[in-house]
Amino acid sequence: MTSPPPTDQPVEQDREHRGRRRLLLGAAVTLVVLAVLAVVAVTSGRSASSSGTPAASAGDPVAQARLAVARRQPGDPLALGSPTAPVVVSEWGDFQCPFCRLYTTNTQPALLRRYVDSGAVRIEWHDFAYLGPESVLEAKAARAAGRQGRFWDFHAALYRDQPPENRGQVTPASLSALAGRLGLDVPRFEHDEADPAIARAVTDDQQLGSRLGVGGVPSFVIGDQLLFGAQPLATFQQAIDGALAARR
Repeated sequence: MTSPPPTDQPVEQDREHRGRRRLLLGAAVTLVVLAVLAVVAVTSGRSASSSGTPAASAGDPVAQARLAVARRQPGDPLALGSPTAPVVVSEWGDFQCPFCRLYTTNTQPALLRRYVDSGAVRIEWHDFAYLGPESVLEAKAARAAGRQGRFWDFHAALYRDQPPENRGQVTPASLSALAGRLGLDVPRFEHDEADPAIARAVTDDQQLGSRLGVGGVPSFVIGDQLLFGAQPLATFQQAIDGALAARR
C-alpha cells in the first residue's frame, strides 16, 4: 500500500501567516511613526510660540494694559528716542542677566540705528531686578546715575563689565567707583542711590512687569505683545514692523 503524496497546504498556510504578520507589523510601525511626528509637531509649535505672545483680542485687559504702558515723558532719563515715536518698545531687564547683556550688546545697537534714530521707535527701560540683592544695588545705582543724565552710560558700563551673578563683586563701593570713572558727582550719586523713591521705583517697575506677564528677562512689550528673551534681530524687526503697520 503506497502513502499519499505529500501536500503543500501547511507550507502555504505558513507563508500566509508570515505575510499577515508582516502587514500587521508594518501597520504598527506606521502608527508609531505618525504618533511621534504628531508629538514633534505639537512640541515644535509650542517652542516656536514661546518667544512671544500672540496679538490679543480687544477685550483682553492685559493686552490693553500693555498698550498703555508707554511713559512718553519728555526728558525721561530711562528712555531713548522721541516721546512722539509711533511705537514704544518697553524693556524689562536685570543688570546681572547674561541674556540681557547679549541683547544689549548684539541687538539693541541695530534697533537704535534702524528705528530709534529715524524717529519710528522709542525704547523705555524698566527694572526687573529679581536675580538677587546685587541686581537691586545695580538698579538703584543706574537710576541715581540717571538723575545726572547718565543712565545709559551707566547701563552700558554695567553690562560691559558684568561680573558673575551674586558673587559679592557688586557693592556700594564698586558702584561709586564706577560713577567716579564715568565722571559723575559721586557724593550726589551716593545720596540719590539711597533715596527711598528710587527703591520704590525699582520695585514698582518689577510689579508692573509681573502684571503684564513678565516672568523673566529680558522681556519686551511691543504694542500689545510680550516678547521674551534675547531673540534674533529679525524677531524684533517683525514685531516692530507689525506694530508700526498697526499705527498707520
